[in-house]
Amino acid sequence: MLDEVNATRQNLALAPLDTHLGLAGVAAAHARDMAEKGYIGYADTAGVPLLDQVRLAERQSLIGSFASNIAVLPAGATPAQIHAALLSDPGNAENLSRGFTHAGMGTYESGGRLYVVQLFARIDGALSQPLPLKLAGSTTLQPSLANSAMVPVGWSLMSANGDVVARGGGKRLQSSSGKPLEGYLNVDVAVGTDIYSLRGPYVQVD
Repeated sequence: MLDEVNATRQNLALAPLDTHLGLAGVAAAHARDMAEKGYIGYADTAGVPLLDQVRLAERQSLIGSFASNIAVLPAGATPAQIHAALLSDPGNAENLSRGFTHAGMGTYESGGRLYVVQLFARIDGALSQPLPLKLAGSTTLQPSLANSAMVPVGWSLMSANGDVVARGGGKRLQSSSGKPLEGYLNVDVAVGTDIYSLRGPYVQVD
């Protein structure tokens, strides 16, 4: 399937996407979950959207942008047939032409149907090492950024609802109140006078 996607991108004069194992793992797990639980959606039955599923599973990458495609086809569909079906939807087709760098694909066959999940991301950097789910005390964030114009300026933790749980300047992640924190980590970077948030893993800070 990635070959089909990259052939389309080549026709659009776009760089090919690399495989990202973290994205692929979440795509495969979501395809199986949909098949086994009998639903089709961009969030699981607990309401966790695909981006948050990635941030729960992927412990190192910093994601600048993200998108997903989902399709259900007859069992035995070939990659070319899957690709054609996805391209028939304008939203899916648009995702193939955006400025992503990586992709992960997953399929699961059940009951005569093939469940397909494609995840796309622009990976703008990575933490120096995978963050454990639970952090004790303060932790220094050491991001390696793909764009030399990006300068780390701070961090924030966001709840699943998008509320700011905590925020700090610099690279030291810690609870200023002394109380445990948890949320989805954003690493804020400056590019000139603009500030962008790169999305990282979900963490719990004691």
